[in-house]
Amino acid sequence: MKFDILGRISNMDLPDGKTAVLYSVYEAVSNSIHAINDRFGEDLASDRGLISVDISLNDHGEVNTIKVSDNGVGFNAHNINSFETSDSRYKYTRGGKGVGRFVWIKTFKDISVESHFESDGLMESIGFRFDPESDISIVDLKALPNTSGEPGTTITISGRRTPQGGKLNQATFMKDLALHFFPLFISGTLPNIDLTYNSETRSLSDFIADRVDPPVRATVDFDADGEPWSINIDHMFIDPSISTELRNSYLLTAHGRLVGNPISIDKRYALKELPNGKAYVAVISGHPLDQRVDQQRLAFRFNDPQKNALEAAVLAGIEQFLVDHILSVRVRQRKIVEGVIYEHPQLSSQIDDIDEYVNNLYPGMDDEQIGQNLFVLLYREEKDVRKRVAALADSGTLNDSQRAEAEQTLEELSEQERRRLAELVVKRHQVLQAANMLLKFENSESESYYYEKVVHDLICPMGKMYSSGDYDDHNLWIVDESLSGYQFFSSDKTIRSLVGAGGSTKEPDLVFFNPLGFRRPETNDPITIVEFKRPGDKVPSKNPVDQVLGYIEEFMDHQVKDLDGEVVADINRQTPFNCYIVCELTEETRKLLERSVAQTPMPDGQGYYGWSKPHNASIQVISFRKMLRDAMMRNRVFFDALSLSNPSAMAKKRAAKAREKKAAVKIQISAE
Repeated sequence: MKFDILGRISNMDLPDGKTAVLYSVYEAVSNSIHAINDRFGEDLASDRGLISVDISLNDHGEVNTIKVSDNGVGFNAHNINSFETSDSRYKYTRGGKGVGRFVWIKTFKDISVESHFESDGLMESIGFRFDPESDISIVDLKALPNTSGEPGTTITISGRRTPQGGKLNQATFMKDLALHFFPLFISGTLPNIDLTYNSETRSLSDFIADRVDPPVRATVDFDADGEPWSINIDHMFIDPSISTELRNSYLLTAHGRLVGNPISIDKRYALKELPNGKAYVAVISGHPLDQRVDQQRLAFRFNDPQKNALEAAVLAGIEQFLVDHILSVRVRQRKIVEGVIYEHPQLSSQIDDIDEYVNNLYPGMDDEQIGQNLFVLLYREEKDVRKRVAALADSGTLNDSQRAEAEQTLEELSEQERRRLAELVVKRHQVLQAANMLLKFENSESESYYYEKVVHDLICPMGKMYSSGDYDDHNLWIVDESLSGYQFFSSDKTIRSLVGAGGSTKEPDLVFFNPLGFRRPETNDPITIVEFKRPGDKVPSKNPVDQVLGYIEEFMDHQVKDLDGEVVADINRQTPFNCYIVCELTEETRKLLERSVAQTPMPDGQGYYGWSKPHNASIQVISFRKMLRDAMMRNRVFFDALSLSNPSAMAKKRAAKAREKKAAVKIQISAE
């Protein structure tokens, strides 16, 4: 059978570009490591073995020549025979596949060797070119003088076949070498390797040693598809700067070399939270991996059960080593789960035991992922209940067993609704806290408040038109629960945008049309106007009562259409208006109101009301505090049921903490 070396290379899954240059170095260094092991043994390789890697660049900054030298056993008769034999099995027991030179051949044109070795008690030195396309691959073989008198080999690889993709950064190149030979360093069998890159020399061993804590080895025995397997896991903490791929991952190795890419476990175990800025690495080794590495050392030949068993064993070993870190993460996750349930009480139905639930989470799951998980479980539960309700509705007459099942299903449905109501209550409580915060000083030194727009946006975002289904976009219940029942309303839009070209450019804060969601022809349904003034203003910039009455006059004798062009209001002199004005009730404002149509004080002293007959309008003027207090009182029974404290009191505490924090920062700055 004839052998086509180029066809063999073409049919193999070999790297190219920058990766091919790296793998060319990896293969040359690996050959040197084997030669050093042959001379000194693995136990002495790290103490006595020496390898130098010299990378020279061309004028374009691309790799021109790779030169790898070692003090190994040299090209004796066995090694030179293996070198010129494709798929040689000479180094098979220690992971040599006899195909490493194919990467050189694919990437470079010129491969030359100088070697000194002992033969029959005498030192010999030879030099040759390696040309696999020739019938005799050892070309120009000649004897050389041996000036050192010591064994060793230098392999020079040059003449890149394709000039593109040959640029290697020195810093990243050192990290690539550290990543590939990291397992050998951890095992204590890596010889001393010096990397000279464009005339600057650095030690690979020192580079790794400066960034790695001492490893801790554990042996894990497990069953893999009916076979007993045993692997070693070397756990360690490292400086993250050693390698981007290396940090917070585990490495599968065979014969002391990385196989494939590191497998990240960063997010799975929240490893960015490790103390002191450290990262974690696990190096996995063992006979089952050595046996099953593929020819190119890019992957393993595992079946699915073996792969799954290996992964489970590795992760179990990692979790055992990282138990303290994982426990601290569990504490944080428990607080997240408690917070999610507090904000979404209906999710509590998914958790019987909160500690058991947290222990089954991936440690790397954040608040968003935990929330997603709980909502998915809730969706499945509600879907199941809906199916059971539909089945009961279709079953007709129920027997005793079906009646009991129906009662249980309806109880579950009721419980779901109770939890949904609880979530609504929690949301309202949070909104009222925020609203109370907005009524505190924005800047306590100047005693300035938040602008009207901020309060307005909390209740209903400005510059929009809404239909009755947009409940999630506003908190109109703060002003009046009935406002959510209007079919159509606008927020800070011009009257012209509502009534057409003949309308005014004035912009009422909020205007509501068509209560209860249906229009009765030939009737005059009430229209509601809400106007906010800036919190803290001693005197409003405009008379608020005159302002809302002016809006009514601008709307008079116009027709309002909704977003679909349907008429929602025919406004005439008989159309009733309900007007709310929310402002600060200072002494100046009170005097202004007492001279207006809204001059009658409310019983609690926190507002005024009145009637304008010409406008067919009722007017209520209330303070911001009354608006929030009344909203709280309307919801108080629900807050009490969930043991939620007074939103105003909570807002005061938060405001006080914010002031204390700001004062502490000022003291620190002045001290500096």
